[in-house]
Amino acid sequence: MTLATTLDYPIIAIGDLHGRAAWLAKLVARLERLPEWPSARLVFLGDLGDRCDTVADAVELVRQLILAKPGSTCVAGNHDHALTRAAGLDGLPPSPYWVERYGSSYDHRYTFESYLGRPPLVTHGPEWVEELAALKAAMPATHKDLFTAMPWCAVAEGHLFLHCGLSPEFDCSAMLQVECMHRKIWARSAVQPKLGTKSDRMFSPDYPVWLGADRKASKFPLPYPGKVQVTGHEFTRRPDANSVRIRIDTSGGTTEPLTACVLRSATAPPTFEFSNEPV
Repeated sequence: MTLATTLDYPIIAIGDLHGRAAWLAKLVARLERLPEWPSARLVFLGDLGDRCDTVADAVELVRQLILAKPGSTCVAGNHDHALTRAAGLDGLPPSPYWVERYGSSYDHRYTFESYLGRPPLVTHGPEWVEELAALKAAMPATHKDLFTAMPWCAVAEGHLFLHCGLSPEFDCSAMLQVECMHRKIWARSAVQPKLGTKSDRMFSPDYPVWLGADRKASKFPLPYPGKVQVTGHEFTRRPDANSVRIRIDTSGGTTEPLTACVLRSATAPPTFEFSNEPV
């Protein structure tokens, strides 16, 4: 599956899903009434899985919406990256880092229940690796393709779409960070964490900051000249927008509303649609 990395307006960005297929269906019903809907590109801000047992339905709905709107995309979130690398959905050997972390720190049981019909039997050790292999085998090839194809960011004339945010703790520019994301390069030598920062002390070669390793990069990202960052990842009770970034994870997969941000042009102010408002 090919996902866009450059988008044309109008653009509708949709926040973290965490398996909430019903909320997405309600939100789309509202979006379909907008005059921009027929020509709009969609960009999902990541975290499709975990926290709700309708993950497979949500992933399929995202896939169908992207196919129906060529030029649309879904950027990777930390939950997507964790699942992909822990289960080896991308065909690479599973990452020991993510095998352990996905088992110990993520709400994965709902993803297992959705695809396997049961929670995992164990969450550590060799048997956990076998459980992840069973999950991978149970997932449709089209869903594995979607997770594997997710870019780390997408750009438009006036906006940058990513899961968390650009980091102010690196000795490299915003432009270089975006270039690294486009090429999926994540290495200390490339981003150069500033000495003594959290990114320096806790640097992991397996967990890109832009996908969620440093939550404060969502609220206080490094500005990108000429582009507003549109992100999820960090829960906010209502859309939170300023001249540097727009945050729309009003759900976290635990409570409505699921939020969409409508961007009509590079300079037009954003408007918002919510899953729990009547059609």
